Amino acid sequence: MTYLRNSILATIIYYDILDFPLTLLEIYKYMINPGRLTRFKDSFGEITPGLIVEELDKLVSSKIIGHKNGFYFLDGRENLYNLRMEKDKLANQKWKKFLRYCYWLQLAPFLRGIFASGSMAISNTDEKSDFDVLIIAKAGRLYSCRLFLWLVSSLMGVRRKKYERVAPDKLCFNHFITDRSLTIVHESLYNAQTYINLKPVFVSSELIGEFYGANLWLNNYAYNFKIQKNFVRRGIKPNKVILGFMGMIERIMDSCFRNILEGFMKRNQQRRIFANPLTYESGGRVISNEGELEFHPHSAEKKILERYKDKLTRFGIVPPFDEKDSGLK
Repeated sequence: MTYLRNSILATIIYYDILDFPLTLLEIYKYMINPGRLTRFKDSFGEITPGLIVEELDKLVSSKIIGHKNGFYFLDGRENLYNLRMEKDKLANQKWKKFLRYCYWLQLAPFLRGIFASGSMAISNTDEKSDFDVLIIAKAGRLYSCRLFLWLVSSLMGVRRKKYERVAPDKLCFNHFITDRSLTIVHESLYNAQTYINLKPVFVSSELIGEFYGANLWLNNYAYNFKIQKNFVRRGIKPNKVILGFMGMIERIMDSCFRNILEGFMKRNQQRRIFANPLTYESGGRVISNEGELEFHPHSAEKKILERYKDKLTRFGIVPPFDEKDSGLK
């Protein structure tokens, strides 16, 4: 089955760019939709791990890919196995620190969810890696939530500052959405692989379901992605005392200040955002509106997709259309 072979190989190629070998189950979960690699739009049916194993064995026999202790990588990239083992050990240490930080973020009013994102989400970190997070805030309180997260993380000394080019083990608040604006409108292969890899750290199972229910487009890029019942692999235990107190603070703020504080915070923060030259640089995206704040002025997306397309060509895979970025400047 050529379509399945190409889909598996394209997935391994994509993660090869990230220096990240994959297990069978990871190939199954991350597998790039075959419809993106062929002109034939018929239903491909169920693609099971068993079918994937058969194609992997053929690719290994053909010496197109290599295999070691359950990990698959492009031929000649055996070094990625040892690199991943080292990264896994480092990531375990970083996860302990990251979860400790996130525990105290419960002190921020209007916080509804925390997801680990980026390299942290797939444990593909190095010594210099920071902690990318996706935040879900209460609708109508986006800018207030950001302020309180800024205060809590600053008091702990773990917030990445805008002038820090490298900020090991610091929290990078680069994406905020609200519980009523869960749809990610910037679709691309890069973003799809990012969002299917999110790791819930502090968020209800109901909100996880709502988030992925609002982003069904992910399966246009990742064929087998499904929300798992045991999705929360690592997370913090909610502190009922803290959350009860924060709930009281929220009610007081809502009754006493209504939208005054939020309006002030929005105007103040947007003034700073729009005055920052980085907001207008090419190659990234900065968003500031009622339902979303995104700070990716220098995104790796375009570069990764260009390398991905170049490698597909080298392996004889010619997609029927160009994989475009998610609308970067």
